[in-house]
Amino acid sequence: MFLIIMLATLIIGYTPVHAETLKATTSTYSTALNLNTSNQTLNPSWGLGYYQTEYVSNNRPYDWYIDQKNTGTYANNNCGPSSVTMALKWKNGYFNKTAEDARNTYPRNGGWWSTDDIAKYLDLYGAKYQIQPISQNNLKSILKQGNIAILCINTSYIPYNGNTNQRVGRFYNFGGGHFIVVKGYRVVDGKTYFETYDPNSWNESYQDGQLKGKDRYYQSDYLMNAARRWWSYSIVIQP
Repeated sequence: MFLIIMLATLIIGYTPVHAETLKATTSTYSTALNLNTSNQTLNPSWGLGYYQTEYVSNNRPYDWYIDQKNTGTYANNNCGPSSVTMALKWKNGYFNKTAEDARNTYPRNGGWWSTDDIAKYLDLYGAKYQIQPISQNNLKSILKQGNIAILCINTSYIPYNGNTNQRVGRFYNFGGGHFIVVKGYRVVDGKTYFETYDPNSWNESYQDGQLKGKDRYYQSDYLMNAARRWWSYSIVIQP
């Protein structure tokens, strides 16, 4: 099955893929908070490194993160509904639908959502988006332009980090298809780390109370490989 997107992108057709996640052992904001500077605070305890030369974060002045644990009966499989709802909340601060609403729109018998479902749900609410091939440089360019992106990755290719204080790497045991939102990046000690909203927190938090999936960092080489192993495109959401 193919979904044809008639947009000004490099890709006009793609094969939708599916992803799930399992529990771990009316006003629109038109611009993002895009910080392209080396001066933003970097905490060495996060595990990224010490010398930061670039930081871009397309954040919002309100909370738009969703922990899929709290998304109803099919929470285990709701990384897709959670990610697309986060994207719509990022786009419009007054968007009041929930990830459970998204699941109920395309039930799929409680099973995995596909990238096709993500695109259809964005279409349903008139969100501007593009499908673009995945690469480090392309994703950084997308973020510099003030956009965010939904990726469908194979988390098995992101190394697990058992250090509960650090904010880099996979923090749960599940390995397989999974949707996340990419919202920024940092360049630290010469390495690029993408800043994500990973919905797979399941109420796990750091000592300061922040959920572990919120502003989780994935090293670029690992994230690019994880994407290519599952779906080598990104769904770019425009403000």
